[in-house]
Amino acid sequence: MKVDREQAERLHRFAHDLRNRLIGLHQVVERSRDDLSKEEREEFIHFGEQQYFKALREVESVMDDLGVERGVPVLAPEPIILSDLLSTRIANLQYRFDRKDQRVKVDMDPSIRVIGDPRVIGDLLDALLSNASKFSHSGGPIDVRVERDGQMAVITVSDTGTGLSPADLEQVFVRFAWLGNRPTAGEAQGRSTLARAREWALAHGGSLNATSEGEGHGCTFTLRLPLAD
Repeated sequence: MKVDREQAERLHRFAHDLRNRLIGLHQVVERSRDDLSKEEREEFIHFGEQQYFKALREVESVMDDLGVERGVPVLAPEPIILSDLLSTRIANLQYRFDRKDQRVKVDMDPSIRVIGDPRVIGDLLDALLSNASKFSHSGGPIDVRVERDGQMAVITVSDTGTGLSPADLEQVFVRFAWLGNRPTAGEAQGRSTLARAREWALAHGGSLNATSEGEGHGCTFTLRLPLAD
């Protein structure tokens, strides 16, 4: 398929930017062979991570520009008892909470049911719980609250961890955006999971939003899903 001039120019810019990111990563690899101080090594690791995520972000941007769809899974909606699904997903992630001595507190009406694909909604809950754990300190509480609001179930997942700056809040649902907050125990950073989680919420006729009072003040993610009742 032959691309038009505008597409060709966009791909040329993308290739140029991607090469620059790869050059930066190569510099990190080369310097890793040197005898560096702890501070220098951490600085280079930080620089390498930044180049890596910027490269991924540029891939996403060119795909957006070219109209490439990254679809949501085919959904098989059914009534879901949220308390059962939430309990299962918390149990599956218990190893993560135990490793950081974190306690998950749940406050909800056990009769609340939503309409959705159980696997996708389960993965969405996993994303919010894992994110809260990753960016919370050892011993930090994670609070989950589920309540009714009209025809919607409102699920909030709150932590007291690293928090988000106003600039980061604007980018938290952007695939592979480079954010200022860091996992508290060196966990891997996906930086695309929350973007997918919001797409899953929208596909169910719901929404996903984030709030934070700033760096060091934790985050609250609010998921809204249609009730089955």
